[in-house]
Amino acid sequence: MNEIIDLTYIINEEMITYPTPWHPKVSIGRLGKIEEVGRNTRKITLGTHTGTHIDAPLHFISNGKSIDVIPLEKMVGEVTILDFSNFKENQPIKKEDLVNKKISKRMIFRFGWQRFWNKKEFYENYPYFTEDAANYLVTNGVEVVGYDTPSPDESKKREDGIDSPIHKIFLKNEVVLLEYLANLDKLKNLEGWNLVIAPMKIEDSDGAPARVFVFQ
Repeated sequence: MNEIIDLTYIINEEMITYPTPWHPKVSIGRLGKIEEVGRNTRKITLGTHTGTHIDAPLHFISNGKSIDVIPLEKMVGEVTILDFSNFKENQPIKKEDLVNKKISKRMIFRFGWQRFWNKKEFYENYPYFTEDAANYLVTNGVEVVGYDTPSPDESKKREDGIDSPIHKIFLKNEVVLLEYLANLDKLKNLEGWNLVIAPMKIEDSDGAPARVFVFQ
């Protein structure tokens, strides 16, 4: 092992979270101090889709698999990293953008979106996947799709009113979605990397924060 790159955002109370009233902000409090009880301990309150995390099928599929039953073998191994950092805001990845690219079981897409981390712009106007691109990846046997944006779906509401169709294409086909990736800009070359995704093992959960890194 020659190099390890951590792709995980640090969790703290200042970090941004999904901008809805029902998603909690991170809270980290004290339970015990060495001076009082002989040890330091803390309590943490956060949503299952906070920071760098994975979506299990249950996130959008009512009878989908939960995080605790996803095989670890799916989340560890060789990964293909594609650079789309030249994409503009709101620009979609289409099928034709993928047909001449290497496709493997585990895919990471670099958009350069970490430049907006901890800013409200992080959740606005990011590049996204079209339905034909998502279906192309599924048809070609992809099992993990990761990206440095918050979602594979367009940030703006669709005119047809359909909610999160790209999430649903991936998740109904048991593709693990790996969101909010950090530090992809630190990859000077994109070849020869192995991926490790280690989510919290939360029973019956729709997702979980994860420690994610690549190595070669």
